[in-house]
Amino acid sequence: MEWLKQFKIEDINLDLLNTAFTHRSIKGLRQSYKIEERDDDYERLEFLGDAVLDLVVSDKLYNRVPLSEGNLTVLRSRMVNEKTLGDLFDALKMKPFVRSALPKLSQKVKCDILESFFAVIYIEKGFRRCQEVWDLIMKKTKIEDTLLSSHLDTESIENDQLTPSQIEERKTLRRYYESIEIKTDQNARNVLEQLFAKVYGDPSMLPDFNDFEKTETVDGPRFIVRLNETIILLEKKYYLHTEGVARRYKLAQIRAAEKACDMIYLPYTKR
Repeated sequence: MEWLKQFKIEDINLDLLNTAFTHRSIKGLRQSYKIEERDDDYERLEFLGDAVLDLVVSDKLYNRVPLSEGNLTVLRSRMVNEKTLGDLFDALKMKPFVRSALPKLSQKVKCDILESFFAVIYIEKGFRRCQEVWDLIMKKTKIEDTLLSSHLDTESIENDQLTPSQIEERKTLRRYYESIEIKTDQNARNVLEQLFAKVYGDPSMLPDFNDFEKTETVDGPRFIVRLNETIILLEKKYYLHTEGVARRYKLAQIRAAEKACDMIYLPYTKR
């Protein structure tokens, strides 16, 4: 396949590769697409490819940038999320090879197919080749450099906007978050809920996002969620009084949580 030459791949199991590009929706149209009954879709491959890409990116970041575990986790989540992998799918022009009955490929499907592609490389060529192909893709698209530069610039901007005492407070709190193993590769609400559960030692002690109002506008519904919480971190009391606005209730909750996380320098993954 000519397309594979850009990855310096020549000898590979084409049947397995076709499976990586086959969405389950096609199974009802076997005759039109000349698909055998034994042909499978990509879902099992996607399961493997997801883990392979996580390790490829984790290894690359660990050896490239001397950042903390929390920062590495945030960077990895940005590099292997649906949007980034979906954009890579488009940049690599993978769509012509997809067998699907869907009217449009979602970012999720694009992401799954790219992960399945890496599963095939792993099965056929091994982990080292997966790393080499990822490096070729990053060199071609510059996505890794862009995300890394953006992350480091954000850290620098934050420092420029903080006083020396605030910078020290942020460092202290983030060391604390790492020590209690807060997973920051999630949205702000999930991260904040983790923090409350760990600080209070009770998984039911969660921030309350139920104070909200809904209004109807010409553009549709509008939700306002108010968070009114207090938390003690390292013997200091923090008042988390924030407000989130969005067209969806859950997103408004996340927006309120993002503001609360920013107040206590708690990292999270932007949604």
